[in-house]
Amino acid sequence: MRKTWCSLSLALLLLTACAPAESGAPEDVESNEGVVSSPSTPEEASGWIEHIGIEQEHTASLLDGSPIPAKTLPLYYKGNWHGQTWASLAEETGFAESDLRALNPQVREAADGTLSGDAPELLLSQTYTIPQTQEALLTVTVHSMPEAYRERSYQVPASLPRGAATALALSYYNIETTGQGFICEPSAEGDYRQVVSGARFATFSEAETYFSTIFTEEALGTMMEPLPWRGEVPAAYYAEGEGDTLLIQGYPFDHIIPQSGYTHTEPEEQPDGSLKFAGICIVVTDEVGEPLPAGEGRLYYAPTVLVETEDDWRVQTMSTPF
Repeated sequence: MRKTWCSLSLALLLLTACAPAESGAPEDVESNEGVVSSPSTPEEASGWIEHIGIEQEHTASLLDGSPIPAKTLPLYYKGNWHGQTWASLAEETGFAESDLRALNPQVREAADGTLSGDAPELLLSQTYTIPQTQEALLTVTVHSMPEAYRERSYQVPASLPRGAATALALSYYNIETTGQGFICEPSAEGDYRQVVSGARFATFSEAETYFSTIFTEEALGTMMEPLPWRGEVPAAYYAEGEGDTLLIQGYPFDHIIPQSGYTHTEPEEQPDGSLKFAGICIVVTDEVGEPLPAGEGRLYYAPTVLVETEDDWRVQTMSTPF
């Protein structure tokens, strides 16, 4: 078993989930103009270093350690399909447009082709075989985060280049820790809260700079909303307030429940050099880990696209498979 480690210096990341401003800074951490600084060695529990451990020869498994099952189950789309078209979904997922239409008669199609309806889920295939892709295990460790989020491990396709694997793991980590590590106060913008200090990033520009090391500009456009906003109020999770303040919506990441684990399809290089694949969320157990009755298991398809830029790999499209 081979494991390697690298560290990424960030000057970001800290504390508990959107704590009130009066909580103050943690003990034994120096603060300079709203940016928290501290020793960066792994032994110091309040550093700003992201440690990335890579176990290349990893055996893919479910969350309980059992092997990825060799099963054929219904496959559903994970993501917002409203406003898309059958053609765009077919291009994104690789499933035939005619099959998608036939499997989802409850979905309404407008004159311009956009889809809508009350159906909570979009069926991609009634019989999809769980892929047995070789996976690597990347462990993200950030000692300055709340204890429950200081270390997270993620399976990624083993065939990914190192930079692509790291970008994908960091995207998973940052999505899973959404809403964590902030000291906030109420803002004048509806449900948004204003980050005031001690956060993983204290200003909008810091957040934008950090996320630009993981996501493409196109992806950032859906996550972050600079001034001037697109409407009277912002809509993205992260929004810019006056004076480079950072506004966040505050809600935490919502896992698929129940879930048994996940794997991926094998990445395929596209004509433009990007890598296209999907995370596959596997649901074969209930909330307490007991096997589901025969015929009740299901899978979720999370489309993913990684692109290589002048500054290494970035995530362009991603939905977490967990």
